[in-house]
Amino acid sequence: MAFITDNCTFYELTDDILAACQPFVCGNDDLDDFFCNDATRYAHYLMGKSYCFRLNNDPTKIVCALTISNDSIRIYDLPRSRRDYMKSLTHHEKPLRRYPGVLIGRLGVNSEFAGKGIGSETLDFIKGWFFSSTNKTGCRFVIVDAVNKPKVITFYEKNGFHSLFSTEEQEFLYTGGKKGQLVELTTRLMYFDLLELRR
Repeated sequence: MAFITDNCTFYELTDDILAACQPFVCGNDDLDDFFCNDATRYAHYLMGKSYCFRLNNDPTKIVCALTISNDSIRIYDLPRSRRDYMKSLTHHEKPLRRYPGVLIGRLGVNSEFAGKGIGSETLDFIKGWFFSSTNKTGCRFVIVDAVNKPKVITFYEKNGFHSLFSTEEQEFLYTGGKKGQLVELTTRLMYFDLLELRR
């Protein structure tokens, strides 16, 4: 049984909805603050759009909230082996320097509904949404900057996401770091190939 499909309705997260709902609490102070105070301003400046699933039998409860925006994977400055692998996934009619995707900038599940598989179900919803023939743009990948903690990385891996880089050093250099100055990354770039849904 799919919880959000059976029990929730999908909405754009607006000031009116925030005013009509209980404060969103997922247990992460940064996410809670963003969805309660910054998400609609973020949308106003066209930096990303936030959405939510509200509980049908109590619409004051936001079960899950997410923010998405346009993004891409830069192919041209990947390490050679990774660049060749990514190129092998696509057509060869016209080489592209970037592969189009959608970025999940933020994703949080209401603490009251933790442990019901809602995070995974929301990822499935996003995958289906952007793989749909009604999607108005090309979108090959779902991209996430996953918090660099084993529990978070494992969650995305279980949902079919792959790390773009095999090492943190490669990713550090890709994101503008200088050789020999490696610092521990706070996030890891991961992706899901939407063509997996076709296969």
